[in-house]
Amino acid sequence: MLEKQCYINKELFLQRPKPLDIPTFISLFSGLTEKADSKPFHDDFAVLEIDPSVKPVGVARFGFTSVLLCLSGSLESIVGQHQFTIKAHDIAIIPAEHINALSGFSDDFKAKLIVFRSDFLRKGFLNTAILDELLYINPDYPPIFELDTVNFEANLYKFDKILEEQNKTNPFFLDMIRLYLVQILFDYNRVCEICLLNSTTNMNRQFQIVHKFRKLIDRHFATLKTVKEYADLLHITPKYLSECTKQQLGYSAIDLIHQRILLESEFLLRYSELTIKEISIFLNFDTISHFGRFFKAQKNQTPSEYRQTR
Repeated sequence: MLEKQCYINKELFLQRPKPLDIPTFISLFSGLTEKADSKPFHDDFAVLEIDPSVKPVGVARFGFTSVLLCLSGSLESIVGQHQFTIKAHDIAIIPAEHINALSGFSDDFKAKLIVFRSDFLRKGFLNTAILDELLYINPDYPPIFELDTVNFEANLYKFDKILEEQNKTNPFFLDMIRLYLVQILFDYNRVCEICLLNSTTNMNRQFQIVHKFRKLIDRHFATLKTVKEYADLLHITPKYLSECTKQQLGYSAIDLIHQRILLESEFLLRYSELTIKEISIFLNFDTISHFGRFFKAQKNQTPSEYRQTR
């Protein structure tokens, strides 16, 4: 029975929806394409302005990289194994192919967002090795940094210049956009290096345990459902694992497991053509009823009700 179940899951894995492309992503942002003074978007690049009137996409997986500069307010974000708050003067990157969720937009939230496929930069003059290094986001740390006033103003200027180039479409405008975008990526990597060099967090044993735990969850969320199973992989007790997560993150260990299962559930319900029964099998719930009870306890909606709202 177990071998059959694993086989079914592999078949269902192949049916997971493809990452969103840029035109589809933009179309899902309610009201975004109606903004008056914006030129048509490029297929593999766009710079956008987000305010409270824009409806967020929700749980998604992008086929492109996103760079967000927060001007005011805040929002809650999940990117891969990381959960964090984006606030004014923060710059955050969502790497391509990562399941992510943006929620809890404050009423005063405003941000500038650049989305681009790696091919957009490869069409320029940047060699592959440099580009790969610029686009590499260390999975061990949340992809967000707070900018001081000088760096924030410098990046805001570059975002504005990119928007200006996009709207005017003067000769060589795409090359100018690439130049500004490369500068933003270099700025991000510089801030990243400075923060990591000054950080002592990775010396903390509890931090290391929680980090390994979250990586294991991301790898095994569909098959391992209990704190004990993960504690056994880490060679510690479930009690100590729970203490570490509570101390480091303010969440219980089981909360982290459930958050990752829920994220995948929402993604599949929103974008895939899998039936609810197939989703429950993919996530290794013993029955569709068990999956339904889990989902409703987390979202206060049944899977069917959630799917109808997409």
